[in-house]
Amino acid sequence: MTKTERWLNLIAFLLDHHYPVAREEILSQVEDYRADWNSESGRRRESARRKFERDKSELRELGVVLETSPVQVEHADQPVEGYVLRPANFYLPYIELRARGHRGPRPYGLPSVTLEPAEFPILRRAAERVAQLAGTPLATAAKSALRKLSFDLPEIDEREGERSFTASVPADFGRRFAVLLQAVRQRRAVRCRYYAIGRDEEETREIEPYGLMLSWGRWYCVARARDRKAMRVFRVDRLKGPTLVRGAPGRFDVPRGFRLESYLNRAPWELSEDQPVAVRVRIAFPQSRWVVGEGLGKIVTPVTDDGGAVLEFAVRARDPFLRWLLTFGPQAEILTPPALRRELDELRARVRARYA
Repeated sequence: MTKTERWLNLIAFLLDHHYPVAREEILSQVEDYRADWNSESGRRRESARRKFERDKSELRELGVVLETSPVQVEHADQPVEGYVLRPANFYLPYIELRARGHRGPRPYGLPSVTLEPAEFPILRRAAERVAQLAGTPLATAAKSALRKLSFDLPEIDEREGERSFTASVPADFGRRFAVLLQAVRQRRAVRCRYYAIGRDEEETREIEPYGLMLSWGRWYCVARARDRKAMRVFRVDRLKGPTLVRGAPGRFDVPRGFRLESYLNRAPWELSEDQPVAVRVRIAFPQSRWVVGEGLGKIVTPVTDDGGAVLEFAVRARDPFLRWLLTFGPQAEILTPPALRRELDELRARVRARYA
C-alpha cells in the first residue's frame, strides 16, 4: 500500500466517525496500520505507532489537521488521547448561485459561498487563464478551483454569454499586408509612410522586408531600414501606403544568418537592435504572479512585503515597454532608471488629460 492510499484510508475512517477516536482504535482498524498493531511483536507495534505519528504530521503540513480530544475507553481508568477530523475543517464550502436558487447536497451542514450569476463566468474565465501558467503553484490552485466549480455547479454552461474582442486594425490592413507579403516573397524593397509613436510623427521610410510575424496579437514586419542601415521591427498597422520599389533598386538579398524565429520569442520592447537598458520594476500582487508565470523579465525579488515582485527587464524599445506598464495602472512602479520612471509618469499624465 502506498502512503497516499494509507492517508486516504485514515481520512475516510475519521470522517466516518463524527466523534473522537482513540489512537489504539485507529491503529487496530485502519488498513496498513492494522497488521503491525495487531501482531505480537513489540517492534512491529512500535513501527505502526511511529507510522501514524509521521502520517499525522505530514497531513497537518498539507492542511489536514487531526484535532485531539480526550476519549474514554473501556480498558483505561483515565481518558486517553483521541483524534477527530471535523468535516467543516476538511471540506470546502459549497458554491451556490443566488438567482438560480441552486443548492447542492451539503453533507454535515457545511457552509456555502453564494455567487451572483454574472460573477460565475468571470470567475471561471479567470481560473482558466491562471491555469495556463504552467509550472506555477497558481496554475495548480486554479485547476483545483475549476474542478470545484464543475463539481458544485455541473449544469451551468460556463461559456454562456462569453465574448472575446480583438484589436482593431485599419480598413485597408489586408492590402498593406498583401504588399508586404509580396515583398518578402520577391525580396523587393517597400516605400511607405510609418508612424513613429514615440516621436508622434509620420515619416517616409524605405525598408527591405525579411519576414512577417504575429506576436502579442499584432503583426510585425522584420526589415532592414535603408535610411538607418540597420534592422528594425515595424508594426504593420502603423505602416501606410506601402508600394514595391520597382527595378534593380528594389532588389535585395536576405543575409544567410537571418532567422525570423529569433524574433518570435521576444516581447515588444525587445523587438529592436538597439542596446538594451536594464529596467527594474516593482509589480504588485496579483499581477506580479502573472508576469512571473509568463517568464517576462528576470526575477530580482520573488516576493515583496506586499506579495508583489521586483523584476528586471532588458528594454531595447522604451515606448512599447512603457505602454505595457501603463496597462497595470498604479500596480507597476519603475525603480530604475529614474529617467524612464519620469517618462512613465508623463505618459500617465497625458492619458489622464486625454480622458479628462
